[in-house]
Amino acid sequence: MKVKYLKDWENELNICIRCAYCFEGCPVFKELGWDTDGARGKVILSYGLLSEELEPSQYIADKIYQCTYCKDCMERCSANVSVPDILTAARADLVNAGFASDTHKHVIENIKTTGNIFGDNEVISHESEGETPLFIGCQYLSRPNKTKKYIKILEKLGIKPKVEKEICCGFPMKALGFEEKFQEHKKRFLESFPYKELIAFCPTCTMFLKEEYGLNVKHATQIILDKTPKAELDMEVTYHDPCDLSRGLGIIDEPRQILKKLGVKVVEMNNSREQSSCCGGGGGILMSDSSLSDRIAKNRIKQAVETGADTLVTACPTCEQVLKKAATEIGESEGKNIVVRNIEDIIWKGLK
Repeated sequence: MKVKYLKDWENELNICIRCAYCFEGCPVFKELGWDTDGARGKVILSYGLLSEELEPSQYIADKIYQCTYCKDCMERCSANVSVPDILTAARADLVNAGFASDTHKHVIENIKTTGNIFGDNEVISHESEGETPLFIGCQYLSRPNKTKKYIKILEKLGIKPKVEKEICCGFPMKALGFEEKFQEHKKRFLESFPYKELIAFCPTCTMFLKEEYGLNVKHATQIILDKTPKAELDMEVTYHDPCDLSRGLGIIDEPRQILKKLGVKVVEMNNSREQSSCCGGGGGILMSDSSLSDRIAKNRIKQAVETGADTLVTACPTCEQVLKKAATEIGESEGKNIVVRNIEDIIWKGLK
């Protein structure tokens, strides 16, 4: 195996002191329990590949891909080791060594041929003239009714979004290790979306457009907060912090303040804000290990049920998807019921 991408992270790999504080909140380690399931073990595997003490194998590939990129390890790391970046480099080297899964290849081909992760040629683009460029993202484009609602919320609040036909930001390509294909896609994306300042709906897209492309992008909740009128919804909910929104972007108070203005009381889970537990849907694990993703999501739903609230609100479409599924299964198997809603559903209700 010719290591190419991990070389850029040799210093980070050496900074890790193997202390294992990263185990404390790791959703994968909590489920599987082996050292290689936590960040420390994955960093050691990556170092082994870099030093050529380890030969690439399917076992190593499976472990490197069993990560939700939730960044909880970074939150707890005294040395601030960027584990997701190390794993992204390791994945890129593993892909080059021939350890890309057929599932991941299919998603990458979808992006290349249709511009979205679902391979949907008929995706609705919601194009409209406006003043502020809006990036919708694959997850919202696949749900046209939710997207229409979110756009109408912006319009009701006096924001005029400029929406054009768009293609995937490329995050799945980067995160899954298809670095060479991503660099090709990146050029295509910049040609199709030339804006430097914009609003985005998806937390992951928001973070990626900011970090990878250097764009001045704000998540919709940041824009909506100051424009949200007071309402009296008289609801009690618990709020799930999406990893990319909270630990990735530091957007923690804004969604809670929006809910408060709408007359919604938020009852916090034991793990919330910067210490929020992952939903299990990130890092590509939803595609490569759906069973593990489901187990992590169920753990989060159980935390939500313990608050006594009858509704869980989040601000991420992927979190909403996996948590809804988990809530249904927990309700059927254990009789503990909680409704999962995205924050735009609550905002829409408050604006009516």
